[in-house]
Amino acid sequence: MIEKNENVLYMSEQGYQELLSEIEDIKKRIVENNKGRKAAFDAGAGDGWDSPEFEEIERVDNLLVGELRLKQEQLQRVVIVEKHNDMDSIDIGDIVNSNLMYAPDDIEEFDFKLVAYKGNTRSDIPEVSINSPLGKAVYQKKVGETVSYSVNGNDIFVEIKSKNLGLEQSSHIKR
Repeated sequence: MIEKNENVLYMSEQGYQELLSEIEDIKKRIVENNKGRKAAFDAGAGDGWDSPEFEEIERVDNLLVGELRLKQEQLQRVVIVEKHNDMDSIDIGDIVNSNLMYAPDDIEEFDFKLVAYKGNTRSDIPEVSINSPLGKAVYQKKVGETVSYSVNGNDIFVEIKSKNLGLEQSSHIKR
């Protein structure tokens, strides 16, 4: 079960590997960005700061280093969640059919895929991260349950109507 610890970043093993890959990519981008540092510095008036090229290298370097620190901080908070074989509970990779109830007369049907790292809301079926309030609310809950989560002090109730196996799960089923 997911704890309500805001400092923890839940992800699957695949999500963890993606995060490691993103960190390595940022490190490579830092090295690539800094290849022209000396030439750009020398192009200035001896202190590098009269060189627009050097200033751009510095600007990009600062952005990349900040991004790297953020990813490394995230890495320290990772807790890997495993898939379960419980067919009745909502799990990573499941496509959930739900009703979001904002008020008694304000109900929205919402289908989404529960993912364990980053969600892509622009895909055909929106992906919801297990780290989001909605993701934490439905993870390991049973079809038929109604759960709630809070956003900006407003409680939203979620009726879990049904689930379908996600694409990666259905490919593992023996036929």
